Amino acid sequence: MEVGGVSLYYEEKGSGAPLVLVHGIPTDYRAWRAQMEPFSRGRRVIALSRRYAAPNSRQGDLGDSTVHNNAADLKGFIERVAGGPVDLVGHSYGGFISAFLAADHPDLVKSLVLVEPAISTLLVADQGSDIQALGLLFRGPSVALSGRSFQTKSLAPALKALEKGEFERAVELNVDGIQGAQGSYGKLSEDVKKMMLDNARTVGELRTRFPRFTAREAALISRPTLVVNGKGALFLSKIGELMAKAVPGAKRVVIPGTRHFPHMENAELFNGRVLEFLEGAH
Repeated sequence: MEVGGVSLYYEEKGSGAPLVLVHGIPTDYRAWRAQMEPFSRGRRVIALSRRYAAPNSRQGDLGDSTVHNNAADLKGFIERVAGGPVDLVGHSYGGFISAFLAADHPDLVKSLVLVEPAISTLLVADQGSDIQALGLLFRGPSVALSGRSFQTKSLAPALKALEKGEFERAVELNVDGIQGAQGSYGKLSEDVKKMMLDNARTVGELRTRFPRFTAREAALISRPTLVVNGKGALFLSKIGELMAKAVPGAKRVVIPGTRHFPHMENAELFNGRVLEFLEGAH
């Protein structure tokens, strides 16, 4: 589908009310394989690949793959492919994009599921402000240290590895950091590793500047909302807590035995919780 000059690959299954799945970094539409069949019973499930994700062939340095631009892509995609409001599920960076869209265009969203949403601006609104970072350290030292550890031990070296063309190293650093556990990447299945390597350059999306999205913006979300967390990096769990608190009437669940990819790590339990929410949301 061409949306505003951007080519977006997607796959769909089933018929009925549309449900759109938005992946995070460094994955693509294949991240939702365990959801396509169960979610499509009575629904039209659509999994898309964002602008730089495989198998899209968009060129560039990913500087234009911002939350704002991806949300614009998603808006056009929903309007053209789904033809109206959808149940929207977003993971990680895709969760940030989905929340941004739901706050800005409530007419396009019937319900919202945010899986480990990486909305770091809920912790520090201005990512470049040392004063705000210091404020977080005073308010929640363990959370601040978790975020700092991800930045210094995962994000910064991953971006350097990407610049050197060391794609697997970049993915490994990113995954281990976001999972909050060394060796996490090495334990993944070969199929998942291949998907992530196909999308290694999307780690570069983390260089982009994030829009202001705080509790005030989150409070604009007016649709039934479920926040899903694993038990990985502490700063991501805190973001989930803050998001569930900020969105009126939102619910939050934690999928035991999982970290940043609960939809892949424990698909059966994840699917059950999400389907239960969707049934109660309508």
